[in-house]
Amino acid sequence: MQAHPENRSEFGVEGQFGNGWEWTSTEFGPLQGFEPFPFYLGYSANFFDGKHFVIKGGSPRTAACMLRPSFRNWFQAHYQYVYAGFRCVKN
Repeated sequence: MQAHPENRSEFGVEGQFGNGWEWTSTEFGPLQGFEPFPFYLGYSANFFDGKHFVIKGGSPRTAACMLRPSFRNWFQAHYQYVYAGFRCVKN
């Protein structure tokens, strides 16, 4: 069972999953309880350097099994292949 069938959020917004990574202003670092992937020890920890920022979601190049709003990755602003965008949020 999908959490968001047909790419629609619980608020009825469509087409947000997998269209592009969402940039955040959060520095990429370990979350509480962080443990590196046993098969790729350097994938995250090597980028806890203050130069990388959190991006969330996914892009057309992200494996479908990983696409979800909470998926967290890292990039730097000068990377040309990030497939990132932004969302405007009003509180």
